[in-house]
Amino acid sequence: PPSTSLSPPPPSASPSPPPPLPPAPPTPPPPSPPPPELHVATMPERSYVASCAQGDEMFDGDDSTSCYTDASHTDAVLIGFESTAQASAVEVVMSGYTGTVWLRARSHASGGGVDYSSYLSCIGGEYWGNAPGSGFDVSVDVTSAKAAAVFGLGALQDVDCIGIAMSPYHGSPVGVYDPRPYIYGVELLR
Repeated sequence: PPSTSLSPPPPSASPSPPPPLPPAPPTPPPPSPPPPELHVATMPERSYVASCAQGDEMFDGDDSTSCYTDASHTDAVLIGFESTAQASAVEVVMSGYTGTVWLRARSHASGGGVDYSSYLSCIGGEYWGNAPGSGFDVSVDVTSAKAAAVFGLGALQDVDCIGIAMSPYHGSPVGVYDPRPYIYGVELLR
C-alpha cells in the first residue's frame, strides 16, 4: 500500500505587526491667566460737571437715578475732578443711545477744571465735535438698553478729567438718541 506521509503544514505566515500609532497630539499650552480683575478706584470729588442735567446723579451710587443730556447735535458729558485719580478703565452705566461712545481721559498740571475754559485746558479741546477725527482714547458701541460699558484705558494712568461723547453724525452706523442719553453711574476702575 502506498504510504502516505503527511507533510508538515506550510509555515503559517507570521502576523504582520500592527500599524504604527499616530503621533500624540501636541500638548496644548497652559491657559492664559485671566485678566486682572478691575476694582473701583477712589473717586475724587468733582470740580466741574457739565452737559448732563442733575450731574450729581452720576456719582450717587444709585443705578435708579440718572442725569440726562439734551440729545441735540453732539452730546458730551464733561467731568473734571478736584484731585488726580488713578484709573485703568472707566465704567459708564447708561441707556437711551445706540451707537459709538467715545471717551477721552486726561491729566493736566492745573487739574480737572472749575469752569468750561479750564476744563477744556484739561481735556485738550472740544474733541466731541468730531470725536473720531479729533482723537479719543477708547470707544465702545452701546445699545439703548440700560447697561454698563467699560472703557479700557490700558495701563494705570493719572486722570484729572474725562469726556464722554455721543453723536448722531459719527460712527458706523451713526448714533441714535432713543430718546436721549441717560447716565446712571460713572466709576473709575483700576
